[in-house]
Amino acid sequence: MADGNPYGYRVVTPEEVAEVSAAEGAPLLLDVRTPGEYRSHRIPGALLIPVDELNRRYQELDPDRPTVCVCEHGIRSEAAAAFLARQDFADVSTMRGGMVRWLGPVERG
Repeated sequence: MADGNPYGYRVVTPEEVAEVSAAEGAPLLLDVRTPGEYRSHRIPGALLIPVDELNRRYQELDPDRPTVCVCEHGIRSEAAAAFLARQDFADVSTMRGGMVRWLGPVERG
C-alpha cells in the first residue's frame, strides 16, 4: 500500500514529476494515452503504452523501476497505476490532473 492508498500507488503533482524527471535515476514516465494524443504532445522521454494495451504489454516494463503513469486528465493513469500495483510493481504513481496540468516541456510529432 503506497502512502496509505489502498490501491497501492501514489498520486504525484505535475510539479513533482518535473522535479524528479530531471534527476539522475529518474522514474519511467509511462504515457497511457492513445497514439494520436501522444504524437500531439507528450513529456520528453515518456514511453507510450496505451492503457488498453497495458495488460498485454506490462512485461516490457521493469517492475523495480519507479514508474509514473500519465494520461490527459489523470483518469486513465489511475487505472494504469492500479493495474501495475496489482502486478507487484514496487513504486508506481499517477500524475494528478494529467497533461492538461503539465507546465513543463513537451515534444510533438
